[in-house]
Amino acid sequence: MLITIVSSIWSRWGSKMNQKGFVFNPNRCLGCRSCQTACSVNHNLPPGITLRKVTAIELAMEGRLLKYYLSSSCNHCLNPECFRLCPNHAYRKRRDGIVVFDEGKCKGCGTCIRSCPFEAPVLLPDTGKVIKCDLCFAKLEEGEEPFCIGACPVGALKLFDPSEHHEHLLLKVLPGIPRIQVTRPAARYHPLKIGKQVGLQLPNHTMMKEGSSNDSS
Repeated sequence: MLITIVSSIWSRWGSKMNQKGFVFNPNRCLGCRSCQTACSVNHNLPPGITLRKVTAIELAMEGRLLKYYLSSSCNHCLNPECFRLCPNHAYRKRRDGIVVFDEGKCKGCGTCIRSCPFEAPVLLPDTGKVIKCDLCFAKLEEGEEPFCIGACPVGALKLFDPSEHHEHLLLKVLPGIPRIQVTRPAARYHPLKIGKQVGLQLPNHTMMKEGSSNDSS
């Protein structure tokens, strides 16, 4: 009986090995917002509504200003609060770990919006219902990339693939990102490297760059 229950929960939530999620490389991101635009256009989102955000991060570190761009979306958490707290059971976590949303069950109560620490669900003003990144799972099932990944001109966004990415070399958070791990976000990040796209602002306002300026790791 216990084995059956554990097996049911494992199937419902997905395992760490098959959990899909985004991998972001800040050392490549140009801040061009191509990913954000592609997502909004292909999902026919109204102006001002986006499921992916590109943010300029500025963080004081040891008397210097660390600067880089961050592209973020739903983290498809292993323990998603939206799934747990939605009173209408509009959320579902697939076997591959993708958190999907059923608009037909949504009553527009906003519980998921308030509970998500990453502000992934957003309310559509014209329908009064929520929408959220679903990692373009329909495209994945056809062997295609999510719109945001395909639109990035420098390959800063990828889908996590154990054959391409060594998880022990990736980070769960970056400096300037809230260290909220209770939901176990599936997103992973390449470590920051001071270079072409990541810089330290010195007190005299000159940019310090170390290493190769064309580092694309």
